[in-house]
Amino acid sequence: MIRFLSVLFVLLMSNSAYGIKAKPTVVLLSVDGFSFSYLQKYQPKNILSFAKSGASAQLLPVYPSKTFPNHLSIITGRYPVNHGIIHNRFYHSELAKYYALGAGKKDKAWLIAAPFWSVAEQNAIKSAIYFWPESETIGHTPPSYNIPYNKSTSNSKRIDQLITWLKLPIDERPNFIASYFSTIDSVGHHFGFDTPELITAINDFDELFGYFLAKIKSDIAYPVNIILVSDHGMVPIVEKAQIPIDTVFKGIKRKPSGIKITYSDTQLFIYFDKDKVTNKTRIAIENKLQLNNVKNGKSYNIYTKGNYPQHWHFNANLAIVPDIIVESTAPSIFTWKKVLTEFNGATHGFDPQSDSRLHGIFMAAGPNIVRGKVLKPFSNIHIYPLMNKLFELNESKEIDGQLSVLESIIE
Repeated sequence: MIRFLSVLFVLLMSNSAYGIKAKPTVVLLSVDGFSFSYLQKYQPKNILSFAKSGASAQLLPVYPSKTFPNHLSIITGRYPVNHGIIHNRFYHSELAKYYALGAGKKDKAWLIAAPFWSVAEQNAIKSAIYFWPESETIGHTPPSYNIPYNKSTSNSKRIDQLITWLKLPIDERPNFIASYFSTIDSVGHHFGFDTPELITAINDFDELFGYFLAKIKSDIAYPVNIILVSDHGMVPIVEKAQIPIDTVFKGIKRKPSGIKITYSDTQLFIYFDKDKVTNKTRIAIENKLQLNNVKNGKSYNIYTKGNYPQHWHFNANLAIVPDIIVESTAPSIFTWKKVLTEFNGATHGFDPQSDSRLHGIFMAAGPNIVRGKVLKPFSNIHIYPLMNKLFELNESKEIDGQLSVLESIIE
């Protein structure tokens, strides 16, 4: 009897007893607006130490380098036209609706690709989300634990909740956790580079991240893989480079029947209703936009549907893709009435190939990650297949990311 119990104990303690293998734990943290250039410029000690303990690289944002498109590309492994969220604000001509941040919680038509937490849940992997763009979306399997965005919640409270989740009993504990931190982005917008406010924000997060790593080491008895990313970097803006919207559309009626426009500081999206706007009118508008651009010193570019730069991955004949994109070039931004712009600050949204300061960070470390590996810059769509592989899930044919990009960092 004693011998039987001893053999049973050994079997139960094995990771692969009766073919059952322990699930790994993966924590994905996103630091909004953390430029890769900040690492060298501000030397955050805990983040740099973490990078050396695992794998790291410059992370290339998808176009446009805005928060929601990039966070959804990270979590779905798809380009914006394929997950449905192509900007922080845009128009859907078939729905006849404008997208606003978080609209997926009321209409499943917006986010058309499954986020990783949904795939995890479908494979019996509990997930927990503490702030992630569109984490409340309907139409996809929700996470087991989900705390919706609340800007008044401190970063330290979020980190403590992550530790609390990691300490749960094994049958309640999430194996996939994702969280998002926006303070560095907010400070970058309002104060810009090389300011005491930005330095303080970076140092504060670095200390908090160090605290998080220390708590895992001291309080968590099992191994944890951590992936630290950012959605985009930042580019300084200056007042003399502002482009008033009125000068872009001078001589063009902006609110006629059949034309919809969405505004941001870096892109203007123009949509035509084909039943109401003739080809002649469309060409006339395009020509007028080009003429106004010349008068504005060619401080922006004008592109038409089907002729967008290939690396944007926007040349799809979809209802969310605008007919014309007016694209500003840094440090120029679009400004319009009733919008307060902080000209001493910085922004993002520009073509990420235009300025390396728009590049974000990627770092991963843990029991399943190779130590001390520095990779070439890669697109954030490739993070999804990395997480897929860490959980040993079947490769998805419905994503744009490729496992081959990051497979070499897996132990």
